[in-house]
Amino acid sequence: MLRRRDLLLAAPLVLAAGAGFALQPRNRMSLLGDRKLEDIVPLAFDGWEVTPSNAMVLPKPREGSLADQLYDQQLSRLYTGEGRRPIMLVIAYGSTQSDTLQLHRPETCYRAIGFDVTGSERVDVGVAGARIPMRRLTASSNERIEPILYWTRLGDHLPTSNNEQRLMKLRTEMSGYIADGVLVRMSTVADPEPDVFRDIEQFSRSMLKAMGPSDRPALIGRPASSAMMTTPGAAA
Repeated sequence: MLRRRDLLLAAPLVLAAGAGFALQPRNRMSLLGDRKLEDIVPLAFDGWEVTPSNAMVLPKPREGSLADQLYDQQLSRLYTGEGRRPIMLVIAYGSTQSDTLQLHRPETCYRAIGFDVTGSERVDVGVAGARIPMRRLTASSNERIEPILYWTRLGDHLPTSNNEQRLMKLRTEMSGYIADGVLVRMSTVADPEPDVFRDIEQFSRSMLKAMGPSDRPALIGRPASSAMMTTPGAAA
């Protein structure tokens, strides 16, 4: 027979277990849905168009590997155009962001394959009324130098660091959701001069403007997409 003292000691444990169960996310947030990255990102816009290339630095999603588990879809394209700087675009999408499956930032991926990474800093890029927090950095090896601009989305959040990413994942889970996530990375091969980064920023603006309004949330979340949609001339 349980004693009153045993019941009093067990009560906090029962309450803690109940609270833990209540906080477990039961729903999924997918802003990409059943669409394909290759369908929502235009092949040509603002003077850039896709050119075949195998020059991109990509995670190798072997069957059963971490990259294979992390990313449900990947898109890699080289955009070129007359009077335009060539831009390499890589987008990686994961339908589930959890403690074990989280987007890997370029600072980690490039170092893993022997690049030196320098100058990583946050920049806020204005896009038709929206402010998109991004990071820019430079990856260098013996073969080439890559100025890089990228951002990540986790649910409706746009974290700019690993700490922010963990915090925003926790906030989403406490709201009852397991969110999807995306990494959008743009780079070129050049010295990391200010005008090079300006060109990459302009590419990011043009790409987002050229996308359909209903497709933009998959890359930048719903709040930023709504800010673009309420700005005259935001659509391509």
